[in-house]
Amino acid sequence: MMVSLMDASMYTAGLNAILLLGLIVVYARIYRDTHAQFSFGLMVFSMILFAQNILSVYSFATMSPYVGEPFLPYLLGINLAEVLGVLVLFRTTLR
Repeated sequence: MMVSLMDASMYTAGLNAILLLGLIVVYARIYRDTHAQFSFGLMVFSMILFAQNILSVYSFATMSPYVGEPFLPYLLGINLAEVLGVLVLFRTTLR
């Protein structure tokens, strides 16, 4: 059970990184075309979250033996909540 929850956390962090990379591209294009500071801010925000998720994937892959099993459902819950939040932001951005 421990390995599967850790893997699920790693995969959700990877999914977040992919979604955030898409948002970075969208916000960069908007900023390029409009020079709107709001788009620039959203791009920087997305880049920071992207870096955090890449670090999460790396830490889940390398530090999994040191993470206690009771902590794993919380890690997965945090990552799933972030996926949902980023999906909402992505959908709102593309509308």
